[in-house]
Amino acid sequence: MKVLTCLKSRQSYLYKGEGDFHSKEGKIEEKTILEHPRGIIENHLGKRFAVCDANDKDKELKMKRGPQILTPKDLGYIAARTGLSKHSKVVEAGAGSGAATLFFSKIAKEVQSYEIREDHVKIVQTNLNSFCTDKNVNLILGDIAEKIEEEKDIDLLFLDLPEPVRILEKNLSKSVNSGHYVVCYLPSMTQVSELVNYCKDTEQYLAEEVSEIIFRKWKVSGNIAHPEHQKETDHTAFLVFVRVL
Repeated sequence: MKVLTCLKSRQSYLYKGEGDFHSKEGKIEEKTILEHPRGIIENHLGKRFAVCDANDKDKELKMKRGPQILTPKDLGYIAARTGLSKHSKVVEAGAGSGAATLFFSKIAKEVQSYEIREDHVKIVQTNLNSFCTDKNVNLILGDIAEKIEEEKDIDLLFLDLPEPVRILEKNLSKSVNSGHYVVCYLPSMTQVSELVNYCKDTEQYLAEEVSEIIFRKWKVSGNIAHPEHQKETDHTAFLVFVRVL
């Protein structure tokens, strides 16, 4: 599988390696790609494309979608902020399309993923079968609220749920390791306020940080540089880092 990137538009495309390549940028003959598997080639309109092998992240762009997926800007910060490592156990709830599940599986030792909707579980399983090579994910159809107290030695509990307080009301002291994190992904400040206020009234949790990650690309041409206008700069969600005492 190859990645073809138009040097003018900077739009990237995945080429599966069979037949001529067609896009809004024009056509590239299969013969041209096979003869130049890496480097710079031209399509029939004279547009220049960079060619290279596709990596895992490129391939995941073709993952089956259902619910909105989490973005790399949020996932990367979660991993860095919580100290996620190859020794970590992650439990997540609200698997959605499985973007976070796949991300955590590439770093952590073990991932337990809960999802209450059967149609979403099927999407996640399809993506795991296609992209998860480590086989360290256990996908569970069910409500995490009913099972969380049975989980042990959790290093990161990730909740992509509208009402995370419902989970924090459980006894997590024997489930999440002391000093480790419950991270809640919440789209509205009303949800954030409810969560933070709940933590203030307990001696079990510390709402350590509320973050919003802003991402912005820049366009550089010669000596001229300016930020690009794109939807990635828009609000995705607030991240609430709750430390378990």
